[in-house]
Amino acid sequence: MRRALLALSVLAGCSGEPPPPAPQPSVQPTPAPLPSATRSPRPLRPGQLPTPELDGAVPLAGNWSATPGAATYRFEGGTVFAIRCDRAARRIVLSRGVGEGDTISLFTDNAAATFPAQVVDGALETPVTTGQTFLDALADAEVFAVASGKSPVLRVPGDKAIGAVVRGCRPAGR
Repeated sequence: MRRALLALSVLAGCSGEPPPPAPQPSVQPTPAPLPSATRSPRPLRPGQLPTPELDGAVPLAGNWSATPGAATYRFEGGTVFAIRCDRAARRIVLSRGVGEGDTISLFTDNAAATFPAQVVDGALETPVTTGQTFLDALADAEVFAVASGKSPVLRVPGDKAIGAVVRGCRPAGR
């Protein structure tokens, strides 16, 4: 019986299959580095945060024109942005020269706002109450960006005429 067991153990060790490969140390994939923050191309004042929407906007070299109660920024003959006082309704109307989309988004270096809008006479417009605090940021902005629909975000220089419209449309003392 011992011989039979010895013969079986010898035969078992002589199997035609190669031994299984030794386990390889597992390689852990290295996580991709997180993208680093892109520095703002604008010099930032103390306390000012980067505004990617404003920094990435297409700069325009147009001109502001003003009439009592209104200011309009034009580029290559078309209206890019307009602001006007609707004194009877006690509101300010913001207008984007492109009649596309259902909102107007505005970005300054310290504030941003999106307003529901509708197409009126081929332009996208939104009425804003004169007490809207974003109007103060817009009035004081050196530059701002305006976006609507699928149109590119446009960078527009600020102008003192915006502040004149805002201040002139508000009730006295506000």
